[in-house]
Amino acid sequence: MKQLVFILIIILSYLGNAQECNYLGVDKKFENGDTTYLFGDNVRLRSLPSSDSEIIATLKIGTPLQIVALTDITETFNGIRSPWYKVRYNNETGYVLGGLISMTKVEEENVNCFVNLEQKESIMYIVIRVVSTLKPNYIEHKSLFLGDNNGFCIKLYNNRGVEGIRNIIQVNYLPESCGANSGGYYLFYNDTELHKVIDLTSRGEIGYWESENIYFPSDELGEKNKIIYIKENGQDSEDRDSEFNWEKSSKMKIKLEWKNNSLTPNPKKIKREDLN
Repeated sequence: MKQLVFILIIILSYLGNAQECNYLGVDKKFENGDTTYLFGDNVRLRSLPSSDSEIIATLKIGTPLQIVALTDITETFNGIRSPWYKVRYNNETGYVLGGLISMTKVEEENVNCFVNLEQKESIMYIVIRVVSTLKPNYIEHKSLFLGDNNGFCIKLYNNRGVEGIRNIIQVNYLPESCGANSGGYYLFYNDTELHKVIDLTSRGEIGYWESENIYFPSDELGEKNKIIYIKENGQDSEDRDSEFNWEKSSKMKIKLEWKNNSLTPNPKKIKREDLN
């Protein structure tokens, strides 16, 4: 039964955070009237939905646009078929390819975070760009999409008590089915670089469940100057009618530090028997 509870926790957590962690995916579309932000830099606002049409203006990353209409004209950009949108910028109306518009914008103090997808052959990547009002150029990070479904969401935090960094970016893979990976990954931003901290896996299905989580110093389960890594897994018989119905689980907790732009020690290389 424990893995069923685990699945419910994942679903309820997603629903509870839906307003602040909206669904993103390759099928993301914008609605008329939406305010969106450019993911591309030096983007050409066109007079027609074509890359050969007249240039009305050249716009920087993060520029706000209002969606006027979705067109039925598409073009491949970064390996993904993308529609052209009719948009409004200041007093101008023109067209921008959807692949150049950020799927969402998350912000924290002087930092803005934009996100889009890229596909090479059948491999999908999440591309994140961070723009600071204190820096002239954006910083980009590209990470392999390891979720079992196309859905994900993104959050931007302060440093949550981790010294030497400004912000923490969290990407969550959204579960759509039993057994789907609902883990994700974290990035640390330190004004000049984006560092991949760790990939995490969480999934639950009939008879088995597993989860990986990390907690930062300012979190409820956190500890000063430490990053807490917890890995749990369990199994049960799922036979309610049997007198031998059973359940077993195990938990591994490791205290880590952020040194030289990496977690020390690397929790992925530690085995349970090494902790005995």
